[in-house]
Amino acid sequence: MSEQLKSKLKELEMRKKELQPKIDEINKKREEELEKINKKYDHLIYDINYTAQQIEDEFYNDLISSFIQIVTREFDLKRSSEMYEVSEEFKIYKEEIAQFDIFPEELINKMHRVINGEPIETIMYDIEKIQKKYMKT
Repeated sequence: MSEQLKSKLKELEMRKKELQPKIDEINKKREEELEKINKKYDHLIYDINYTAQQIEDEFYNDLISSFIQIVTREFDLKRSSEMYEVSEEFKIYKEEIAQFDIFPEELINKMHRVINGEPIETIMYDIEKIQKKYMKT
């Protein structure tokens, strides 16, 4: 009985060896097909991520533009008023914009300093630098 089992085991090993080239060929084809599929889906994922990034960049630029607009408006208010005081709109804007995690903390801090008495000119004179630094192309 033991000889019979040994013989079966040898036969099994021989058959495995015979089948291995076929298995290797199938695995190679599978890898090639998987590579094609991965390329296709990688391209689709890239397209979606690119679109999402464009939307995020556009939103971010809108935030920066709104900052520039509120600072410009505040600066114009100060120039047209004898008794300048930071507007409520500016204060509310600062609080609301701070809720957006992607909005630069540096700009929030600049607004905070203006609310606490620093002249609006400190931001206004750097507005072009701010725009160049933060606007995404």
